[in-house]
Amino acid sequence: MSRLYVIGITGPMGSGKSEVTKVFAETGFSVIDADILSRRVVEPGLPCLMRLVESFSDEILNPDGTLNRRELAKRAFASREKTELLNSITHPYIIELTRSILNETEQSGVPAAVIDAALLFESGMDSFCDKTAAVIAPFEIRLERVLKRDSGLDREQAVLRMSAQQPEEYYIKRADFVIRNSGDYRSLHEQAEKLAQKFREWADEKQKCRTE
Repeated sequence: MSRLYVIGITGPMGSGKSEVTKVFAETGFSVIDADILSRRVVEPGLPCLMRLVESFSDEILNPDGTLNRRELAKRAFASREKTELLNSITHPYIIELTRSILNETEQSGVPAAVIDAALLFESGMDSFCDKTAAVIAPFEIRLERVLKRDSGLDREQAVLRMSAQQPEEYYIKRADFVIRNSGDYRSLHEQAEKLAQKFREWADEKQKCRTE
């Protein structure tokens, strides 16, 4: 993106990255939620859903032809190989949709955007970003948040999904900035606000350089 300043926000399940992204949205950043995009690319009739059916069987479909996300998750998170298969199918479609939205956002004149993606680095979407930030939190805090947020998951299912994600060190090593969530809501927001302000200044500088 030559004019649009793009920030990638990532982190494992339950880390609080959605709260951080919310702060960025309130600061004026346009937000692209990869989880929402992952639902759009698997709508009935689209090639991504067809490929998932080929790989995981038509039992992942509801009677009306829509994706049964719980059934897919049960199969896809059963092993690392299955998880990698899921990602190899869905990531290209999500990336292409993200690229299209970023182009539209840039053309609209918006100066800065956030990509909220749990698999920012694994998918390669960090290549779209000027800077990246990872939100991390202790496993037990994350597990508690996931169980409260996702009522359809029991403890065993939640642990299975969380275990399929990268360890904390993975995010620390790759991200430009790290936000640590200890469970203190105020502290999390203060860290996010400071970082959003810093990124806003850099976004303004990028806009200025492109217009001079």
